[in-house]
Amino acid sequence: MRPWLLLLILLVGCSSPEINVQNNETQSIDSILEESKRHFVSADSVGRESDQFINSKVTKTVQQITTLQKEVNILKAENNELKVKLDSVDDVGKPFKLLPVSPGKDNR
Repeated sequence: MRPWLLLLILLVGCSSPEINVQNNETQSIDSILEESKRHFVSADSVGRESDQFINSKVTKTVQQITTLQKEVNILKAENNELKVKLDSVDDVGKPFKLLPVSPGKDNR
């Protein structure tokens, strides 16, 4: 019976390192998968924050463009009014004199 017992102990002892190696590999794979999940969650949250930031910037830009378009229309209308006023001015027959401008000298 002793040889069988010795043989059983040898078999259990020899198979133990294989199990330990497999357990270590499984643990390392599990840790890699867990780290990958953490990175994915982190990347997902960063992506959502950047999307919100981009959406707010786009909204503000669209509002600013709309405001500037309104302002351009107002300025064009004012410009047309000024053109009409300038075209209607009757300045014929009034003499004027252009004075030369010399550097460093004030002609006032």
